[in-house]
Amino acid sequence: MKITVIGHSSCIPDVGKEMACLLINGKHLIDTGWCAALKMREFGFDPLELESILITHFHQDHYLGLPQLLFYIGLRGKKEERGPLNLVGPADHLERIVKAAEDLQQIPRFPELEVKKRLVPVVPGDSFDLGDLHIDTCAANHMSGHKRQEQAIVYKVTDESGACFVCTGDTHPHPPIAEFAKGVPLLIHDGGHTPAEQAAEVAKQAGVGRLLLIHYPESAAEQKRSEARNIFPNTDLAKEGTTLEV
Repeated sequence: MKITVIGHSSCIPDVGKEMACLLINGKHLIDTGWCAALKMREFGFDPLELESILITHFHQDHYLGLPQLLFYIGLRGKKEERGPLNLVGPADHLERIVKAAEDLQQIPRFPELEVKKRLVPVVPGDSFDLGDLHIDTCAANHMSGHKRQEQAIVYKVTDESGACFVCTGDTHPHPPIAEFAKGVPLLIHDGGHTPAEQAAEVAKQAGVGRLLLIHYPESAAEQKRSEARNIFPNTDLAKEGTTLEV
């Protein structure tokens, strides 16, 4: 399984960077950043190849790029050649956000832009298949700005070869992730809302092979890596444009 870091930055990305999002095997995208369509193309990937878009939670920085992706696919794609695009995300808001993305494109005025899609609403604990991938889920611990609990999903992705990794999305410190990620070769953990030492402690307790910190500002990058390595030495920073093999 190949995982390309399309973006690694924070809520308001550093100049020239993209917010945290990941591409799996060139055709399954986790979160859309501010404009993942452009970053995908910059790194040599075609958004028309996407089969699935998985959203970890519906804070704006994680779905702002959805209308642009749907516009690109609707404008450039040939409907008769495409199966439905899987749009996956927390059940509380998925339907409303997808409708808002289509409203922004004025689909009634421009029906030729409509993308065939299949909505997959998720609650923590669900498991399902997306083509060549099997997905398991658990809850993250994430708050909105007004301290409201946000429905947020941690994804465990397994492909047909048995390769797997876990992506937490945004989460404040949440020890149950350690049990969910137990023994996986790769854990990609939020390094913004969770202190680096606590993300490293999750990786250590889970016995993962490698920890990547994501969703961090450049100004704090090296400090976060150093703090995490004191607890879990096999820690690195996710860097956009890089591809990892699991």
